[in-house]
Amino acid sequence: MAFDEPRLRALVRGDRCVLRPQTYFVAWNGVLALVYDGFPPVLAGIKARLNEEDGLPPENFGSRWPKTTLAALHDDAPPLSLAELTSLRALCEEHASKLSLRVPVERLSFVSYDQRGLESVRERSDVALGSAVDDSEPSDAEQARVRGVLDEWSDLETYLPRVNAPGSRISSYREASPQGSTLVAFIGTSELRELVAQFRSAVDALLPGRYAWLDDASLHCTVRALG
Repeated sequence: MAFDEPRLRALVRGDRCVLRPQTYFVAWNGVLALVYDGFPPVLAGIKARLNEEDGLPPENFGSRWPKTTLAALHDDAPPLSLAELTSLRALCEEHASKLSLRVPVERLSFVSYDQRGLESVRERSDVALGSAVDDSEPSDAEQARVRGVLDEWSDLETYLPRVNAPGSRISSYREASPQGSTLVAFIGTSELRELVAQFRSAVDALLPGRYAWLDDASLHCTVRALG
């Protein structure tokens, strides 16, 4: 891999933990994401250790709050109208009410990729976390960071230009993606995938042909980009 993996692997330590899905969200550029209520202490500690390492690029804003990217707009999709975004937010809130599960994190994965959606991976190296389970909730600061992101769409008329801004269409996750390296938690519980499938069907019924969905096997929560 393009980074000092043995050195960084030593920083990935701690017990197993859980991610708590909070809601579905339309992020900037229209990207659909599953948002968690904050990084749990185990993952926040790993991120802090990585952020102290020399040689890594500064952390991207997008990985400072925990989420799983589910779908992006097709490159030729028309802009969302205010009415469509309003309906989409209502759909996100409706399906968020079903997110009562916890997503176990038993290992983290160092990944070198050709496509940032991780549908095409060049190399993957897993690091198992400890045998005990730390189910501590995220800190107040972690939860506040997530609330700050979600608060952006409290005023949809103001938020709409962010949603329709160019960039982060589906090609940027696939054929037009730069190569890179990252540390992620792959999520793959069957219960969560079933809930995401229900959400996907509802979105496609509301906005036919607008969104391209990432493959279930690629779904992940980024802990930190590495380069």
